[in-house]
Amino acid sequence: MCTKSGKIISFINMKGGVAKTTLCLGIGEYLAHEEKYNKKILYIDMDPQFNTTQSLMDEYNLGEVYLNEYYKTKNVRKIFETPNTIAEKPVLPGPEEVIVKLDDNIDIIPGTINLIFEDTNRDGGKVRRLKKFIKDNKLREKYDFILIDCPPTISLYTDSALIASDFYLVPNRIDRYSMLGIKLLKQVIDRLESDNDLGIKPLGIVYTMVSDESRKTTLLKEAFEDNDIVNNIGLFRGKTTWVRDLLVGLQGNIASKYKKSREDIEVICDEFLERIEIK
Repeated sequence: MCTKSGKIISFINMKGGVAKTTLCLGIGEYLAHEEKYNKKILYIDMDPQFNTTQSLMDEYNLGEVYLNEYYKTKNVRKIFETPNTIAEKPVLPGPEEVIVKLDDNIDIIPGTINLIFEDTNRDGGKVRRLKKFIKDNKLREKYDFILIDCPPTISLYTDSALIASDFYLVPNRIDRYSMLGIKLLKQVIDRLESDNDLGIKPLGIVYTMVSDESRKTTLLKEAFEDNDIVNNIGLFRGKTTWVRDLLVGLQGNIASKYKKSREDIEVICDEFLERIEIK
């Protein structure tokens, strides 16, 4: 059991293809398994693409179990299910109904493509269910970090994740459209802050899949960093570099399995812990 209240972090960008899932997986797995950290991690896969779930099911040889059991019954959708009749009161599932134990330090609430069937109503009660589920089951006392892999879209699950979180971390590629996802994210957070008692803080932006330091890349980076939104969120010193083997995923989608990615993720994890303590 943890001796202090665990922190909840949303990994989010309103633009896809920024290695959000790869970074979320990499940070959580490294913090859990590296001896100097030895942290208890809970992943919550809120993205209907459920890539975090697929990666971890493959890693732990649970692909068949997922397809035959978790995909249908044991997944994050149960937290958001709508009662069959108006007279019924929504009942949250117990932890044992949705949490899958992977090893001594890593658990996951699996995702499912069927989340799309619940994303029709962002009423106040529904968007706060994840926060209530975590609080009612005292999950902060069990885990050092609860890492939420968010969808790259405005949705019930985006709202719910941000309302439940202490911090948000923004993976970001350096390209001509990099500012778009950040601006949309700010709009989402501004809207939630006006409607809810939102306690979330920015943890920072992490540059991902950095492949070169060409003149064009430098100019894009300078323009990006000149924006007030970026300055308010803050930038990690660490970054992830372009590692083809990790992106192809021959040995899985876990950063620590690849030498250069392991070096990147160690630097980011040290800074991640430093920033959380400072914040």
